[in-house]
Amino acid sequence: MSATLRMLKWSLSLDRQFFFAVGGLPLSAKLSLLFHKYLRYLAGRLGVGGGRAKSLMVFGRRFCYNEPLAVASLQRVYCAAHGLKDLLPERPVVLDVGANIGQFNFFSSHYLAARRVISIEPDPGSFELLAVNALRSSDCRRCAVSDQEGEVLFHVACESTQLSSYLPQPDAGYRDSYPVPARTLDGIAEELGVGEIDLLKIDTEGSEYDVLKSAEEVLSRTRLVLIEMSVFRECSGNLFRIGSFLEERGFRLVHLAAGEEGRPRDLDALFQRA
Repeated sequence: MSATLRMLKWSLSLDRQFFFAVGGLPLSAKLSLLFHKYLRYLAGRLGVGGGRAKSLMVFGRRFCYNEPLAVASLQRVYCAAHGLKDLLPERPVVLDVGANIGQFNFFSSHYLAARRVISIEPDPGSFELLAVNALRSSDCRRCAVSDQEGEVLFHVACESTQLSSYLPQPDAGYRDSYPVPARTLDGIAEELGVGEIDLLKIDTEGSEYDVLKSAEEVLSRTRLVLIEMSVFRECSGNLFRIGSFLEERGFRLVHLAAGEEGRPRDLDALFQRA
């Protein structure tokens, strides 16, 4: 199957989930997002607009992006995370590590009605859009999160900035690498005055275990952890180490979803404080 056909199959699967599983959204708003998703993707394939940042209105708010599949990635967040609404209190506090251009920040502020979303992203280009898409730009920080303060070499993926990481994969292509600041999550939370956290979301393409090790204080006051766990890929700690780490700190696994069949490179897992 060609890459284009695989993308179309994935996109149509998202559309089915979006229509039939994600509640609380007007049909007209869903249709509008799908129309713009395919229109913007086609424009990107045809080279219309070049590499300039673009924007569109989504659910009454402007969403800025710079990649053809960015609208689909926003739709994917709604499909994958809409069930969180039933597990969270009203007006939750969300801490988003690996925010990219702000897809999860947008979802949290809109669909979860979060009162505060703290987002962390190391890539300068993605961070620029994150600051525009975020609920509050003052709650955004441009750095990597690691168990050691200092600096790491960040690798920018050719396919999509969402696949970028400071832990490079041997089979991935990267178009650039440069040093970025590295901070602990506990340090960032203290700087921003973050208290109780209803949802901690971590998606850092393989360095999730390092993020957890930097967040002992944060975890002690967190209700839910949504984390991408590595399986068949290079990582700082795979699903076994992450699962054990969180269980030892009073969390239990309540949901697990594989992104693909056979040999998944990662799994999305939801842990809840027991």
